Amino acid sequence: MRGVHGDCVAMNRGADRTPHTDHSNFVCLIGARRRSAPRLSDEIMKNDTIYKVWLAVLIIFLLSLTVWAIFYIEKPEHRITIFGIVGAIVTALTSVLSVNLNHNKVKEREIDLLIIKEKQKVFEHFYNAYFDIIKSTKKGNQQKIQSKVENELMEFKRGLMNWGSEEIIQSYLNFEENIGKPDQSTFEMLSNGNKFIKDLRKEMGFHDSKSLNILNIILTAEAREELKNN
Repeated sequence: MRGVHGDCVAMNRGADRTPHTDHSNFVCLIGARRRSAPRLSDEIMKNDTIYKVWLAVLIIFLLSLTVWAIFYIEKPEHRITIFGIVGAIVTALTSVLSVNLNHNKVKEREIDLLIIKEKQKVFEHFYNAYFDIIKSTKKGNQQKIQSKVENELMEFKRGLMNWGSEEIIQSYLNFEENIGKPDQSTFEMLSNGNKFIKDLRKEMGFHDSKSLNILNIILTAEAREELKNN
């Protein structure tokens, strides 16, 4: 348990350091990532607006045609013809609605898949940093991987700015704040780490039960037993 406590403190020290970043490359990277998914979303919104305007005009036209046939057309055969035209247009409209709805669902799934893939890349940096700290602590060479951990955490924060939801960003800020408290017990630090990792998994679409402790995966049997007794 003492080793895990040291891991958490080491991660917090690494998170507070910012490596040098080339400004132009940084701006290009941020811009490229920001534009990819929103571009698809903007396209859907634009097409959806045009479609709604077109649909409203068509409905007004059909209503006007129906009212005209009922109140202003005297011959029954002419009314039947107009009602037939209205029926044909309604049938075609229903087909168009179905196709458009399916098309929008496919587009939305594409956007969701793209965002999930980008989030996977971002969260991978956090896990890399965390497990590098754990491995280095066990081997006693924490100083050798300090720079690597700092870079991984900085890449994680950079990606979080682009792809993280408001909830996961706030969760990380809380995690980083709590992990640096000197009076925090090992149990509290593990609980905070477990909560943040579960929030990461929730961001990816997983739904973990409250009783699941993700960090049990990296703890020894003795440490897990000690954690249960707290």
